[in-house]
Amino acid sequence: MQSDPPQPPTTAPEDPAASLEAQLSVLEAQVLHLQAVASQARGLFQDSPGAALLLTDQGRIQDVNVRGAALLGSARTALLGRSLSKVLPAASQVALTSLLGHVFEERGQRRGEIQLLTSSGDRLELVIDLVLHQGGDQGYLCHVTLTDVTAFKLAHQAIWDAQQAQDAQRHHQAAQLRQLQAEFESVILASGRALEDTLTRARSVLADATASPDAWTHLDDSLRQAQGLLDSLKRYMQLRFMRTRLRSVNLNQVLRDVLKDVADQWVGRDVRITTAPLPTVSGDSQALQLILHEYVHNALKFTRTRPQATLRVVLQEDAFEYRIGVEDNGIGFNMRQKEKAFELFGRLHADDHYEGTGLGLAVVRRLCERFGGRAWGEGKVDQGATFWFAWPKTPQVK
Repeated sequence: MQSDPPQPPTTAPEDPAASLEAQLSVLEAQVLHLQAVASQARGLFQDSPGAALLLTDQGRIQDVNVRGAALLGSARTALLGRSLSKVLPAASQVALTSLLGHVFEERGQRRGEIQLLTSSGDRLELVIDLVLHQGGDQGYLCHVTLTDVTAFKLAHQAIWDAQQAQDAQRHHQAAQLRQLQAEFESVILASGRALEDTLTRARSVLADATASPDAWTHLDDSLRQAQGLLDSLKRYMQLRFMRTRLRSVNLNQVLRDVLKDVADQWVGRDVRITTAPLPTVSGDSQALQLILHEYVHNALKFTRTRPQATLRVVLQEDAFEYRIGVEDNGIGFNMRQKEKAFELFGRLHADDHYEGTGLGLAVVRRLCERFGGRAWGEGKVDQGATFWFAWPKTPQVK
């Protein structure tokens, strides 16, 4: 007789209540975990070191952290539900709308630059980063991070401006060097031609054994002109290679030295010179002596035909500069030619009556401009002239 096969052990039926309780415990634990994660995430959002916001696709603020509220200059509760565009200038409003559109349509992320208007009226430069964020019951939101780059922009602009200024200065200096080179070549060529003409006339007189007394007189005049040209060239070269430095210069002493230098020009003449008390200025004594020497020398030269020559050194002053003029009662000049007097080799009168090279006043103007000053002349035909130079109270050597 066969035995029955072994039967599997029987188990007690599962208790539905116990099973449900276990599932509820698991769900409760999961909920608590999710709440903890959400609380942690919210804490990270609120305490983030960067300014952060959650925006709807319309740009309304659903949430903002501490730094974001501080950047926007309002309390968090006052910002909720407001449009971020309200604190942006027009161009940035357009940029924000475009960025939000791309993020929500493409489910991606974007970066751009906008400006923010602060409550004090300042404009902050911001980098804005946008990324799509699952907002739970609210659907999708845009997580926005704002980074203030105003200081960086200002520093970058300052560096750019400094570079532009340096480039402009280099171009200006290069142009000045080209101008000086062209001027130097012009002076040398013109001087060479004048000296060659003088030497040619001198050789012709010396070669002519029967030369008349008038020819010897012309030779003497030519040699004096040559000497005058050499003196002018000497002053011009002094200007070109002068090493200037600023120090206190008593113009009264400078004028006394100049009058001693030109004393031979009034020997046998009736010359009366008056002068206002002159100031002590910041400048270069050699440069100032060259300027006053040229003015006084010209005044004595162009009053030569007067029975009595009168020279007045006058002074005007304002908050920024001294204006010093040398006035004479000489032959004067037409004001329509006032600029010609200060051009290289510019002459207002025929050289057969008044010697000179036309370099002197050009040197004066360049010296004045080198210290930030000016030089000009005023006059009337046959009624005298006044030649001025303005000297800054705070000169800047160029």
